[in-house]
Amino acid sequence: MPSILTMSNIKARFLIISDTYASPSLLSSLSTMPVDVIIHCGNLTQESKLSEFASALAFFKAINGPLKLVIPGSHDFTLDDAVYETKITETATNLRIKKKEEIYKTYGKKGQARQLLCSEQAKKDGIFFLDEGRHHFALGNGASLSVYASPYTPRASSDDDDDDDDYQGQGNKNWSFQYTKSQGHVFDIGYSADVVITHGPPLGVLDVTAASDPKTHAGCPFLFAAVAMARPRLHCFGHVPAGWGAKIVRWRDRPA
Repeated sequence: MPSILTMSNIKARFLIISDTYASPSLLSSLSTMPVDVIIHCGNLTQESKLSEFASALAFFKAINGPLKLVIPGSHDFTLDDAVYETKITETATNLRIKKKEEIYKTYGKKGQARQLLCSEQAKKDGIFFLDEGRHHFALGNGASLSVYASPYTPRASSDDDDDDDDYQGQGNKNWSFQYTKSQGHVFDIGYSADVVITHGPPLGVLDVTAASDPKTHAGCPFLFAAVAMARPRLHCFGHVPAGWGAKIVRWRDRPA
């Protein structure tokens, strides 16, 4: 099957969105023109509630396109089992909740949100929830699409430790799918990805968090190095509201 990397005469139309926080009002602002692929770069929800995931699925179903690729973001903590377990324990302790079922009513049990996103109904609606790694899809126009996806972002801190300051200053260590500077992260993109989908930006690319002086960059140096090595046709990401936009880049020649 031809790849969009090698079959330049096969064109594909993409709709790229991120950080929608299960807002139904956004649907009316999207173009009704049909697209080949819809990509969501994470933060499907604001508070990771089951009702928000249900709204997100309805949102995707209504978009005019056959293939909808979705990754989680830092707000979607019920999709990160380790973080969710920590939050359940902290919430039960702080609010003196004796039965975890009270939490489960709103947020679901561990794995329940994932089941919604990976259900047979979601797939019938063209919605595919992507775990970190490489994925391949056949497009309706005859091309194939090779994708690398990752929800992981660096936890911003004043030094190289487990400081609990995030880039938005919300002071919560338990955002999902995050790592410290000392931990780092391996983005195993490889060399065959047509499209890279990550929640956050690479360092220095549309990653300035605010129009402040000095400017604060929320991007990841490990991701920058991996993308520069892989050289995909398209890299999609969100996470930093002030970095909204698009940028065309030219790759430097690889060292001999």
